[in-house]
Amino acid sequence: MRKTALITPDAASFEQRRLPRKNVLLSGVLINASGETGSDCIIRDMHSSGAAVSLSRPLQVGSRVFLLDIANAAAHDARVAWTRADRSGLSFTRNYAMGLGLPPALRFLWRFLFEARLRQAERAIASGVEADLASGTAGLTREYIHHMGRYASSDKRLLQLLQRAITLLDE
Repeated sequence: MRKTALITPDAASFEQRRLPRKNVLLSGVLINASGETGSDCIIRDMHSSGAAVSLSRPLQVGSRVFLLDIANAAAHDARVAWTRADRSGLSFTRNYAMGLGLPPALRFLWRFLFEARLRQAERAIASGVEADLASGTAGLTREYIHHMGRYASSDKRLLQLLQRAITLLDE
């Protein structure tokens, strides 16, 4: 007698994926295509061409967004492939390391990365961690702040964030 394998809906959808996803729990920022607004999110799973994220608002399927992976300082130009309740799937169209090779048109991503790291340090300080430790853990060293100053000349919001970070380090 031949046994038939039982295929559950979850198993069937897993088998349709071209690349296996790695479960992660990373802080991220979803930024609209124009680079004007961003929302914090949690990256739940990821592979080289996509990710699943949790966020407080639904995304429109087919819309273009940027996913900023804060811990790895990486940005992903993406399309929303699917959305359910508080989770959405993204399909990456291009990946960027947050470094010197970042195209000038995407320099707004530096501001979002810096702002996310500054919020991380401020949350740690509010919970009782010393400012030096909180800033260093978030990657907000004086050298990094000086480096970020190169990108602030045309971005007034980034300049304000840099001032806020300097004040934080001086406390």
